[in-house]
This record gives sequence, structure tokens and C-alpha cells, in this order.
Amino acid sequence: MNYYSSKGHQVHLIVSKIDADLIIPTSIKIHQVNLKRVPKPIRMWFFNKGLKDIMAENSFDLSISLGRTSHQDLVMCPGTHLGYMKALNFRFQGPIDRMNVYLDKLAYRDSKLVLAASEQVKDELRNYANVPESKIRVLYPPTDTNKFNQSGIHRKREWRDKYGFSNTKKSLLFVTTGNHLKGYDFLLTLMAKLVDEPIELIIAGVKPIQTDLKNVKYLGYSENVNELMWAADALVHPAKYEAYAQVVSESLLCGLPVLVSHMVGAKSVVTEDVGIVVNSFNEELWLSAIQDILNRNWCIDPNFSELHGLTVERHCERILQLGMEAVKPR
Repeated sequence: MNYYSSKGHQVHLIVSKIDADLIIPTSIKIHQVNLKRVPKPIRMWFFNKGLKDIMAENSFDLSISLGRTSHQDLVMCPGTHLGYMKALNFRFQGPIDRMNVYLDKLAYRDSKLVLAASEQVKDELRNYANVPESKIRVLYPPTDTNKFNQSGIHRKREWRDKYGFSNTKKSLLFVTTGNHLKGYDFLLTLMAKLVDEPIELIIAGVKPIQTDLKNVKYLGYSENVNELMWAADALVHPAKYEAYAQVVSESLLCGLPVLVSHMVGAKSVVTEDVGIVVNSFNEELWLSAIQDILNRNWCIDPNFSELHGLTVERHCERILQLGMEAVKPR
């Protein structure tokens, strides 16, 4: 919003809830769909109905949706509900799952273009939702380059001392907001086999799993995860399913090599010179990969964000480009 407004575009924002702490430029017009009396599980359904009325009352050059709606030109697709369930071998759990899948398909069907967050999501759209490939474009999520960059990489010792990293061990960083889905339990299994190695696991997140492993340290939630990335020797992300994984981009922008599973969408940007993608959850392969990533010398290009189109500016301009192509008269 800030980017488009700063470029002189007239921006409208259609929402159901407004965060009082969020500072929104006065030039942006806000349309609110009041859902206060609607039960949370079905709010998206009623938001879509309210959106239809607002779109009918206004005329926009380009409309972009960030969710499961069906009255826009472009829809951002950070992941698919079907892909998520299939990756974890889930069957339909109930009417909410069915509604989410139905709304997903409406969004894909009624949008002129679907912007997939990764090649992995693109495959899900084609294979599970039958979206034509001609309708899909891959657009990686943008990363805040003001925060995630290599400006602090030369103060590694300072950051390690600040957060209590070991002076004698290599440090793997694991950033998580969940447990099972992110591969937390699998990672603890690996660390149990590395307990006598000069390797430690630093966990930054909000949901710790209790462990007595002496080579695992839990820091809790961190507002300054970029400092942890400057302090660590590698990021590890063995997720069982992740449509993209913003933390991978953030780490690479900070100059930190990454070790990820084949189920992480951001594997598309993990080339051989910046990290390792492990193509299964075989423990021996992962143990070997951990040793490999910690014992190699890595040098990640400071312009990694520009090279892969991960800046906010590149992201926003790409949306405009795709949008104009999608809505231009034929």
C-alpha cells in the first residue's frame, strides 16, 4: 500500500477488520465489510459476499486479492488448502475444509491470473485444482531488505555473545512459529544423534518442545531475528510442508546459508552456492547435510534480493506489470 501510494496511484483497501495500531496513509481509501456478528470459521464466505457489493459500486483499473475471494483481477496464492492436506496425508476433516477448498477454487476460476508464491504452489494449482498453466505466474513473496541484509554480518562475534551462542561449536538456527509442521520433532531426533559433535541448535520461536538435549538452546520469540541470522552458521528448516518459507529468503539476504527440505517452496531460490536441499526425510542424509553445510565456506552475493526479485519494489512493479497485461483489452 505504501509503495503504490508513494508512486501516485489511487489505492483502495477492502478489509473486514482494521488494526488500530496500523498506520495507513491518509490517501488510501478504506472500505470495511462488517463481520463482527459472523462466526470466525465462516467469515471468509461472508467477506466474499460483501466484497461483491463493493466491487459493483466502484470502478478500479486493477484489483488484487490476498485471500479466498472471487471478484478480482489477480489473486495472490501463498499456498493451497488441498496441497497442504495432501502433503500431510489429511483427508477432509469437515465442512470448514470443504468451504476453504471451494473458496480457493472460486478464486482461481474467477481471477484473470493466479500469482503462485513458489514453483511448488504452481504445481499444486495445476495438479490439485486444475488451474491452466497459462493462468499461473510465480511471484515470490517480498522480503524487507531494510532489516534483512548483510550490514551486520561482520559483527558475528558480537551477536553470538549477545545471544549466548557457543564459542566452541557451530550453530544451526531454527526459526519456527509451529512444531510438527515445521519439522521440529524431526530436528530434535537429528540433534540427539549429534549430541557428541561440536554442533548446537539455536531455536527461536513461540512453541517450544521440551527436551533435555544439551546441544539444543531455546531463545524464545525474537523481534530481531536478523541478528540471530548474522550470529549463526547456517539456517535449518526441515518442514514437512511449507508453501514458501519467508525465513529462507530472510536468511539468504543476511548472508546465512540454508539447509531445507524438499517440501519447502523456497527451495526454488536455494541454488548450490547458497545452500542445500535434502530430497527426503532420511535421517542419514540429513546428518550428512548438516555436516556439509557447517564445514563448507559460503559466500552469498549481497545483491541476492535483486538477483531473485525479492525486494518490495520489484515485487510491486511485477504485480503492476502482470495486472496491466491481464486487464488490457484484447
